[in-house]
Amino acid sequence: MNEKENLELGELIVEITKGNTSAIGEIYKRVGAAMLAIAKVYLRSEADAEDVVQDCLITIVTKANKFRENKNAKSWITAIVINTAKNKINYYKRHFEEDIELARGMSADFDDTTLMVKEVYSRLTGREKQLAIYRYWYNCSLAEIASIIRRSKSTAKYQLDKLEEKIKNFYKKD
Repeated sequence: MNEKENLELGELIVEITKGNTSAIGEIYKRVGAAMLAIAKVYLRSEADAEDVVQDCLITIVTKANKFRENKNAKSWITAIVINTAKNKINYYKRHFEEDIELARGMSADFDDTTLMVKEVYSRLTGREKQLAIYRYWYNCSLAEIASIIRRSKSTAKYQLDKLEEKIKNFYKKD
């Protein structure tokens, strides 16, 4: 994006503060693909990246009055995208940790199945525990898991397949 286009982008942001509702659509036309590409670098999931772009467009509208006309519009929008993507990652991490603590607190009156699950879970690595929580507790799709663990879908599938094989073989007799 050259300097002239960047200035025009800044003018569109200022237009939002004046009530020009079509300005956000024009901003999306000009930088929507770049916003999506940046979000995908952080999230690695098309769906999550699209959600981030939508959230960013809302943020641009709500924070347009804080944009200074002499500021670099492209950098301002890029910062919004990066911060929103990082917030989404932190959201996933926070909820994962909270659910682990919740599960640890639910230790009263175990039945045989619960004891078996607890034993299997205790023998998993940290990564395997994380995958098990996302797959079996949250019922996340492969794409969602890949995004959360910041790996490709094929890597996430490989790790899930190994986890499932390990769980299946846990009580097999040699």
